[in-house]
Amino acid sequence: MMSFLKGQGYKNLQKLKYPQMKELYDKVQASIKDSFKDFIPMDSEKERETLKEREAKRLLRKRKATISEEQPSKKPKLRTETIDELRNYLRVVDFEKSVHDKESLEGISMITELQVIDSPDGEYLIIHRENNHFRAFDTLWEILHVLDRQDLYHLYRVVDDYYEHIPPTGLGLMLLGDLNIIWETAESSDDDFWKDQEEWEIIRWRFHESSGVHTLEIEDGTMIHMLAERRYPLSRELMIRMLEHGMEVEDESETAITLIHLFILWTTANGDNP
Repeated sequence: MMSFLKGQGYKNLQKLKYPQMKELYDKVQASIKDSFKDFIPMDSEKERETLKEREAKRLLRKRKATISEEQPSKKPKLRTETIDELRNYLRVVDFEKSVHDKESLEGISMITELQVIDSPDGEYLIIHRENNHFRAFDTLWEILHVLDRQDLYHLYRVVDDYYEHIPPTGLGLMLLGDLNIIWETAESSDDDFWKDQEEWEIIRWRFHESSGVHTLEIEDGTMIHMLAERRYPLSRELMIRMLEHGMEVEDESETAITLIHLFILWTTANGDNP
């Protein structure tokens, strides 16, 4: 009994009488039993369920943090007297009927799977959701106008996983490349992709309100998709030409006007107004 109590860190036990030592011993034993009352063996079914629950909560926190990081940053405050001037850079147009045909997929359920289907009419991207809903697209252009920002990020993760062990080709290769530019482009103009911007002939500059992405289409058919709140390695001269060309929108919105405001700020940081 004395050896046990010494092992628990108790000292000067010689001064205790036997009844006192026995009372102390019983208290320590009871405390130890209480500490093991809720013990769950590591190999038990309950322990496995507990670990699964902890992992599910960890993944949920990680997902929420990731989505939060990808949400648009706080918009710069606009002076009221500049709003009309900023509207001059917007061109309200009727988007194509196929693009208009939305199914309000946003928020139905999470995107879980991607398929690339080869048909006589060409390749199609089939996006599947948790609730077994699916829809076919033939361009990222259409996808950007239908999906919201959270959907777009989920699509990027699904596409990235889909092509982790399969070499992308055709429409899949284009989709993966476009999504990489949207989410992972470097803040540098050293990449060959961003060179020779003075030779880019602008065909169209369009804003997709649902996803918060704007797309620059140039003469050779290249489409560059960019998040509205993120700065990409566009040259000052190209941004000025984009502003002069005007940005197509389906409806005027605060996000579209803010994007125009950002472009003006970026182009006038070291120069005159565009």
